[in-house]
Amino acid sequence: MSGVFVCDNVTFYGGKFSFVTQSKITTKVSIMRNKLLSLAIASTLVISSHASANMSLAPTELQGLNYKKSLVTGVLDANIPKPESILGFPVGQRAATPEQITEALKVWQKASDKIQLVEYARSHEGRPLHYLVISSPDNLAKVDSIKADLGKLANPINLSKQEEQRIIDRLPAVAWMAYSIHGNEGSGSDAALATIYKLIASKDQDIKSLLSDTVVIVDPLMNPDGRARFTKELQQRRGASPNIDTQSKLHTDAWATGRSNHYFFDLNRDFTLGVHPETRGIVQSINEWNPQLMIDAHEMGPMDSYLFGLARQPVNKNLSESSLKWGEIFEADQAQAFDDQKWPYYTGEWLENLYPGYSSYAAFRGTIHILYEQARIKEGGVMQHNGRIVSYAESVDKQYVSSIENLKTLAKHSKAIYRDFVKDKRQLISDNSPYADQSFAILPTKNKQRLAKFIDLMQLQGFEIHQTTKAIKVKKAKTQLGDIISSELPEGTLIIRNRQPQGRLISTMLEFDAKISNDVLVEERQRVLRDGSSLMYDATAWNITMMHGLEALTIPQHVTEHIRIFEPSDEEPFIIKKSGSIAYVVDGNNDASVGFAARLMERGVTTRVIDKSTVLDGVTLSRGSIVVSRYDNEFFDGDLDQVVEQTATEVKVTAQAIRSGLGNRDLPDIGGAHFRVLTQPRIAILSGNGINSLDFGTIWHSIDSNLGIRHSHLDSNRLSYTDLRRYNTLVIPTTRYSQLSKGELSTIKTWVEAGGTLVAIDGSAVPFTSKDAGLSRVRQIQDTLKEVEQYDISLQREWLAQQNSYAEIESIWSHDAATDINYPWKSGAKPKSEKELKKQYDWLAKFRPSGAIVAARTDQKHWLTFGSPEVIPVLISRNPVLMAKEGVRSAVRLGAYQEMSKSEWGKIVKQAKDKELDRKVGWSSLPDKQELKLRMSGLLWPEASKRIANSAYLTQERKGNGQVILFAGQPVFRGSTLATNRLLLNALVYGPGLGARQPVTNL
Repeated sequence: MSGVFVCDNVTFYGGKFSFVTQSKITTKVSIMRNKLLSLAIASTLVISSHASANMSLAPTELQGLNYKKSLVTGVLDANIPKPESILGFPVGQRAATPEQITEALKVWQKASDKIQLVEYARSHEGRPLHYLVISSPDNLAKVDSIKADLGKLANPINLSKQEEQRIIDRLPAVAWMAYSIHGNEGSGSDAALATIYKLIASKDQDIKSLLSDTVVIVDPLMNPDGRARFTKELQQRRGASPNIDTQSKLHTDAWATGRSNHYFFDLNRDFTLGVHPETRGIVQSINEWNPQLMIDAHEMGPMDSYLFGLARQPVNKNLSESSLKWGEIFEADQAQAFDDQKWPYYTGEWLENLYPGYSSYAAFRGTIHILYEQARIKEGGVMQHNGRIVSYAESVDKQYVSSIENLKTLAKHSKAIYRDFVKDKRQLISDNSPYADQSFAILPTKNKQRLAKFIDLMQLQGFEIHQTTKAIKVKKAKTQLGDIISSELPEGTLIIRNRQPQGRLISTMLEFDAKISNDVLVEERQRVLRDGSSLMYDATAWNITMMHGLEALTIPQHVTEHIRIFEPSDEEPFIIKKSGSIAYVVDGNNDASVGFAARLMERGVTTRVIDKSTVLDGVTLSRGSIVVSRYDNEFFDGDLDQVVEQTATEVKVTAQAIRSGLGNRDLPDIGGAHFRVLTQPRIAILSGNGINSLDFGTIWHSIDSNLGIRHSHLDSNRLSYTDLRRYNTLVIPTTRYSQLSKGELSTIKTWVEAGGTLVAIDGSAVPFTSKDAGLSRVRQIQDTLKEVEQYDISLQREWLAQQNSYAEIESIWSHDAATDINYPWKSGAKPKSEKELKKQYDWLAKFRPSGAIVAARTDQKHWLTFGSPEVIPVLISRNPVLMAKEGVRSAVRLGAYQEMSKSEWGKIVKQAKDKELDRKVGWSSLPDKQELKLRMSGLLWPEASKRIANSAYLTQERKGNGQVILFAGQPVFRGSTLATNRLLLNALVYGPGLGARQPVTNL
């Protein structure tokens, strides 16, 4: 590849150039390339004067780009097409496109008897995801039996020691080699092509022996949609001359980079969440194969070198000791390979292993996991700080050499690794398991969609699920708020016992807290205080029941009585018809009810929502339930029954017909004010520069997957010129910049006052909290220090307004004027000065949450909390702290009140003696006999809890004819925070009809 550059459709050879038209890549391309190369070498090129006038000059020489080392060496089989004959250029010269990679796989499958090609998934954009099974023909003929043997070792419940040894003796090693899950980290996929070619074309004895002893599974393209975006961007930015400047657009990324998939999700956070087809396909395949080794090839900053090997602390405590032992052995061999090449590298440093959602989730299944991180060279090469030019080919070579070296290490130690693997699995299913006496109980819920998603994820991961056949009593159960209780589990409770072959992964995903060692916490605090940095690379909380918004308990026993293997119950019909019916109803507890309403409105059906629970014709309906009446749709142009059934089937809810609209006793009737007509949402989402693409993507995905309705993505750069009258709902995902221009704020304000619903999320909420913006009365905590007492009084008023009893109700009937009033604030405490409060705030602000889950209480009278219980889990991080008082509805606040026992309250009263009780958490007072529960999971410093306690997570307020809705955090984190996702769906679908006085007309 020395002296060869390819720039768009101009191919340069040794300073000469020829004009070639890029077409569909086939093996015939090589013939054309060879002819062109011959012409270039002959230095005779005939070009018309018209063509030459439009051609770029050939680049001058740049010696550092000429990587002199050949990637694939040794004796090679001429019958196996070389990569360049398929790609049109040597592997490693530039990033191959997804289409070129797929073509190469298909060509090699036909040419080699050492390959099986398997399509395991399709991306959102319809691109295939493949893995190649590469081994000797004898091994390939036994693939099914190999997988069966691996399955027996992975679950040795009925496996004798003798049979175990026979299986280990006959099994080849099995490796899973995965590349470029981040689509703009190009070198991995190209190294995969080099690795595949080496394994199937090499005639060297060491490779032949390797394939006799090893089954190598290569997944060369884990994120085809992202790589397609990346390679297209390269093509568009590529010039005639190579560029080695890391600040050049060629080496930087446009908004919504190819790192992410179609919906801009980071797929390397999705392995324990299972949201996307790409990662779901890999998880299913890993379950099927149970490989011994998994490598995952990535890239990092262009000025770096190469990272591999073991992570530093914090490391998840659920990882086995053997994974550490074998990690050190692989690390040493890989280091030696790099030393032989004189390549720089390092291990550990910034790499931690606490969060389990990376591809390293496989380590919790018993697979040895190795991460590669190569300095990112997007194209050609870059000049590093030391003046050295590092070429793209060199970056590919390092990934390739690492792959081959790890395979050799695996083949050498495969039998011992199998023995450690099955030993660990035997322990996990025994009485001596570290999880022997632990089970997780997921309590029944009326939210069928949410529960179905949870069950689907557990089954995807291969966990065994049981269900109680009758109510059972348990002792010393732990709640999600950390209380230890005795409880009765209702019939139908899901039980996931931790004593299973996948016990380590089960504990990792379902334990309420991932404990971090004291040493790590001390170092973390030192960093926070020293310079505001953190050891934590990702979230410190990810409990799946909390993420899904499901109530669960941890039970300190291996539950065996009154349970059966979970089997899905017979599905309810999607429609229950009745002759003479007046309406169809769908219960609002189910998240899918929101999509039902949204899709009906888009089809022209008049739809209502109930804001107070009722019972109609024997059907119990929670607040948030959907009603489609025949009276409202008398003039509907279509078959109402057919449309209701079709829509219910699409979103998987049961629409039940009712014959009577009379509510039981004083419950709402179908014609009353509690049956509120909805307005069809016309949603726009702001996107582009300044907008966080990950948050934008989660909102986009949520609308597509939960609602499936039409909506628009607006360019943030053109906001001031956009006619917002076409929309009645505008969503602004979190921003990297906290400031909108005055013109943009004015445009939004005018639109809101005309009837628009503004939904601003996380960082994008900040500019609207400014008094100068004139859009919201919500403020950030640092801007309220002068009047913090007023916010406290407002908080107490809000609390008292939600109480269902009044302790001094008899005093109402007194004929005497009241002389003593119990105020909701404490008069004896001297308020702190603004200066003192500012000093306290600055200190507390240093300790930001590290992706923790906290408890939040919901306003059960507000429509934004339809389908939500009184307490929900909320994921928080470095979010703004929002403060709200009169004039603003705080639909959700951080912290859940819990009544104290008489003995606990008595102790507090006794300690106070005759002094007035003044219990505060940060700026806010605690009501008598109440404690505030906050942290549910993850790292939340006491200072952080004090700062955020009782702050508003979700606010709603009227502005003119419209409304402003602010989220303090991101409600759809990685597509998996289902409790807060419901809040967003409510805002999008119900907001225009319930929160705006006069919806914007469709002009």
